[in-house]
Amino acid sequence: MRQFGIVWKHEFLGYVKTKSFIGISLGFALLFAVLLSLPSFIDLSGLIPGLKRGEVSEGYQAGEEALAPLSGPAASVAVNGYEGTICLWDAEEIVGEESVKQIFPAAQIRKVSSEEELTDLVEDSGESVCGFAVYSPTNYRYYVKNRSFSDSVGESFDELLGYLFRQSEFARIHADGSVVEAIYGTPMESETVVLGKDSVQNFLYTYLLIFVLYFMVLIYGASVAVSIAQEKSNRAMEVLVTSTSSNSLIFGKVLAGTAASFLQTGIIIGAALAAYRFNREAWNGMLDFVLQIPAPVLLTFAVFGVLGYILYAFCYGVLGALVSKTEDVSRTSGPLQFLFIISFLLTMFNLQNSDGVLMKVLSFIPFTSPNAMFARVAMGSVAVWEVALSLALLLGTILVTAVGGAKIYRMGTLMYGNPIKLSRALKMSREKNQ
Repeated sequence: MRQFGIVWKHEFLGYVKTKSFIGISLGFALLFAVLLSLPSFIDLSGLIPGLKRGEVSEGYQAGEEALAPLSGPAASVAVNGYEGTICLWDAEEIVGEESVKQIFPAAQIRKVSSEEELTDLVEDSGESVCGFAVYSPTNYRYYVKNRSFSDSVGESFDELLGYLFRQSEFARIHADGSVVEAIYGTPMESETVVLGKDSVQNFLYTYLLIFVLYFMVLIYGASVAVSIAQEKSNRAMEVLVTSTSSNSLIFGKVLAGTAASFLQTGIIIGAALAAYRFNREAWNGMLDFVLQIPAPVLLTFAVFGVLGYILYAFCYGVLGALVSKTEDVSRTSGPLQFLFIISFLLTMFNLQNSDGVLMKVLSFIPFTSPNAMFARVAMGSVAVWEVALSLALLLGTILVTAVGGAKIYRMGTLMYGNPIKLSRALKMSREKNQ
């Protein structure tokens, strides 16, 4: 136990005293703290609609774009903030310039005499010019040179034309169009009460935490293998193995890496959560669905995350002992990385179906359960016995991997030259025990 403590302390301090560890931990913690504190000092309502200060006009929800009061034919259509030039060719004088101006108050409306003139203007004048060729009350064509992903000009014009068509039809049957529109526009008052878990609300933080575990395993797990390979390359391993038990060495290295990785992750996440809690009122609570993570979910992430990391770290430690040069680590550990990436991708692709058969199967396989079981607990309903069984299988696999890995580790660390295949190392270990 004393030997384990010495190894663990040496390895742990080796991680936390490095400039990269300190810089990344403090840098990201400070970055998140500053970003989440900005609304308390700077008015960001222009960038984030949900942070608009003051009372919201009646009839609109907080976070929606404020709309100028309209009257006349465009009263029920939302205002578009387009500021360019809109060319209008109206074959039957269906849409008046005033109606278009109400929908696009910041735009310049230009009527043209033909569709050809409209297309020439749009094509030659640049991206700040678009056009509409109206053929009938229900048929038009939208011309734009380069359409961006956020272009909503066509949709706004479509709403206007639909509104005008309905008004004309109401007039034809002698109905009061304003009354009908008011009936259609009556909002429904509803409230959703979730008695269990809200998968829609929990999706984002589940997604982010799985990403956190993904980077921890790939970055810190690989560092365990690289550390062992470096010790072999400078012959320090010969002294370590002969003076310290292999169990103390591999357990000390793996658990030190686990503690360092979760310490760094905890500092960064803790800084973000603390900064948001302190500035929650300035954010109007709009990040609650991301940063107010329920305690059971955090506990599940901590337990399965730590155990999952330990399992993969032991595997990385064994693979690091099978090579003599650090440049061979990536090639030897490739299959293990591929296995974890597959686990990550399968979980990500099935987050919206966390109670499906595939996710249930993955949650009981030790190499995939750290991701899958956490996702199921965060996104759906999981029986206690399922969590307990998955946890038992994961702990059992870690124990077998640790004991077998320690034997392979001792044998592999004293073998130099070309990388040893894992299958050969397992065979040699069995022969030695016979």
